[in-house]
Amino acid sequence: MSDRTQSARSRENSDDAGRVAGAGRTATAIGSSISIEQVTRRYGGFLAIDNASLAIAPGEFITLLGPSGSGKTTLLNLIAGFQKVDSGRILVDGAPIQNIPPYRRGFGMVFQSYALFPNMTVTQNVAFPLRMAGIGRAETERRVAETLEMMRLSAHAQKMPSQMSGGQQQRVAIARAIVMRPKVVLMDEPLSALDRRLREEIQIEIRDLHQTIGSTILFVTHDQGEALTLSDRIAVLNAGEIVQIGSPIDIYQHPSNPFVASFIGESNLIAADVVSRAGSSLTLKSRAGVVFHAESNRQTEAGQVSVLVRPERVRIAPQPAAATLPAVVTSSLFLGELLRIEAHLQSGERILIRCTNNAVTAMPAVGETLHVGWDPKDCWVLS
Repeated sequence: MSDRTQSARSRENSDDAGRVAGAGRTATAIGSSISIEQVTRRYGGFLAIDNASLAIAPGEFITLLGPSGSGKTTLLNLIAGFQKVDSGRILVDGAPIQNIPPYRRGFGMVFQSYALFPNMTVTQNVAFPLRMAGIGRAETERRVAETLEMMRLSAHAQKMPSQMSGGQQQRVAIARAIVMRPKVVLMDEPLSALDRRLREEIQIEIRDLHQTIGSTILFVTHDQGEALTLSDRIAVLNAGEIVQIGSPIDIYQHPSNPFVASFIGESNLIAADVVSRAGSSLTLKSRAGVVFHAESNRQTEAGQVSVLVRPERVRIAPQPAAATLPAVVTSSLFLGELLRIEAHLQSGERILIRCTNNAVTAMPAVGETLHVGWDPKDCWVLS
């Protein structure tokens, strides 16, 4: 990536961060700004982080999202100081921190494995950072009691970690990370060991906690739903690069490339040829020869493109019509309030449909032919 492109992208990231900061959280935010500037990290010949830049506003909740091996935990460890930056720099509130050891950066840290002291009670675990900082007994007791109340742990104050569930232990780990009211809290896949119900419950608690304490939070996950639920902005990583930064709505509705489209939620990617363009309206032809339309502000050249249509935007027509494609059902699942239908187009491409289960929607049989379509505004041209 050229220096000019990188500089422009850095300014864009900084502008995005400023807009988020101005969205209503700055009144109570105590968090620090973080600036990651052209950071690179190698392990021998392996490029783990490739020239990454990201500007984070005070009090912002940023999620680093990507598949295993994408570099998200490495980037978090560089910010925490557990690993060294090979090139580039990281600034907190405008000051470089590369040469500051982790224990002097003042960050709260929440690990996937809880990392609680097994021989200490909940109260002793949460009080540990205060004791190490030399905080007096009375002040320590006050802060611990306040934090346990915030995390709904007051009734468990004298329990040992072994006497608690996984969700309760993770709450203790979060309480220990925030008891010092740090300006920055780093969370490395803290919910991945929990079952779905507990994950959803603690997601809500983390979101509420962020509103309460106002710290800057960096949250690492490979779970797209988690990222969409919690974040002010999401940085999507792939093969060590930050490939897109944006709000959850932007990332979901306007992915920058096929990787982001396929990684964030379920998606349909349909190959088509550009027939013509009039303003933002494109006329496209599918491999099966069906002509349909899409809205796109991208400067798209004539030739083949990938068109994204989210499953919930696909509609089933009662009969063949203009701009509908025939699709043969290969799978039909009842999911309570939703039906999940998988079908194949004549071109051989898979199409996934999610529709509300209601009195007028019958469960289609395998082998049945449906006629599917979508509105031009509901699909996005990616390339």
